[in-house]
Amino acid sequence: MAQPGSEGIKVVDAENNTAAPTSPSSSAINPNLVLNNALDGFANLSSKFNPFAQKLGKGFGQVRQYAQERLGTAEDITELPQEYKDLEKRVDALRSVHVNLLKVARTYNQPAYDYPVQIQETLVGLTGTMASQFQNLALSPAERAQTEQQVQQDEAKQHPKTLSHAISRVAGQGAEAIGVEEPLGTALFKLATINEKVGNARVKMDQDIIAKFNQPMQTTLATAIEQANKARRNVQSVRLSLDACKARYRSARPERSDAARLEVEQAEDQFVAAVEEATSLMKIALENPEPLRNLADFVHAQVNYYKEAQELLSELAPELDEIQVTQESIYRQSRE
Repeated sequence: MAQPGSEGIKVVDAENNTAAPTSPSSSAINPNLVLNNALDGFANLSSKFNPFAQKLGKGFGQVRQYAQERLGTAEDITELPQEYKDLEKRVDALRSVHVNLLKVARTYNQPAYDYPVQIQETLVGLTGTMASQFQNLALSPAERAQTEQQVQQDEAKQHPKTLSHAISRVAGQGAEAIGVEEPLGTALFKLATINEKVGNARVKMDQDIIAKFNQPMQTTLATAIEQANKARRNVQSVRLSLDACKARYRSARPERSDAARLEVEQAEDQFVAAVEEATSLMKIALENPEPLRNLADFVHAQVNYYKEAQELLSELAPELDEIQVTQESIYRQSRE
C-alpha cells in the first residue's frame, strides 16, 4: 500500500464509521441518500437481467462518487500533487496551441485560398462539363473515348487554382489577343511568365507546409498529447475509484471492515501508479522538440517562397519600367 502523502500525493485513510440510522424525514432531503438509492436500484435491476452486470459495482461506485462531487456532498476528495496540476495546465495550453495553429494552417491545404473567384469558375466549369456529358451521349463509343481523352489533356494543362496562376492565365490570354509585337502585349507576356513562376513557388510553399508542419503537428496532437490526456483521464477514473472505496470503508459493517480496508489500500497503490504514469507522459509531451522543428520548417517554407517571389518580381519590374518609358517617349513624340 502506498504511504499517505508519498510522491506528493495526499492519500487520506478513511475512518471506519458505522452509518447512523437516518430518520424518514431526513432521508427525504438528503441528496446522497436519494442518489445512492437510485444507483443501487439501477444496479440491482441490471443484475437481474444480466449476470455480468454484477461486475459493474466498481463502475457504479465511480459514478456515485462523481455525482456526489458534482453535488458538493462528497467527503475526503483525494488531492492531486501541485506539480501534477501545473503539468495539466501546461499540457492543456500545449494542446490549445496545436489545435489553433492547425485551424489556420489548414488553409494551405486549399490551393485557391488566395483566389476566391476560382469557386465561381469551378461552378461554371462544372456546368459546362455536365452539358458536354449530355452531348457525348449522342456520340459513338470511339468518338466518346476520344473526346474524354481530349478533356483529360485539357484539364492537365490547366493552371493551379492560385491567384498568381490566374493572373498569369489572363495576362497570357491578353498577350495573345493583342500580340507580343506590341509593347502592351510584350509586357503582358512577361507578366504572365513571371506570375506563373511565382505561383509555382507558392504551390511549393504550400506543399512544404503541409508535409513539414500540418501533418507533423497533427501527428503530435494525436500521439504524444493524446497519450498524456488519456493517462490524465485514467488518473481521474482511478481517483474516483479510490474515493469510492474510502466511502464504502467508512460505512462498512464490522465484518466487512478488513475487506473494505484492503480495497482502499489497493486503490491507493493504483492511484499513485496512475499519477506517476500521467506525470511522465505529460513531461514527455511538454519536452518534445518536434513542435519547434515544425515551426522552423514552416518559416523556412515561407522564406523560400517570398525570397523567390521577390527575386522574380524584382527582375520584372525594371523591364516593365523600361517598356513604359519607351512607349511614353514614343507617344509624346507622336503628339509633337
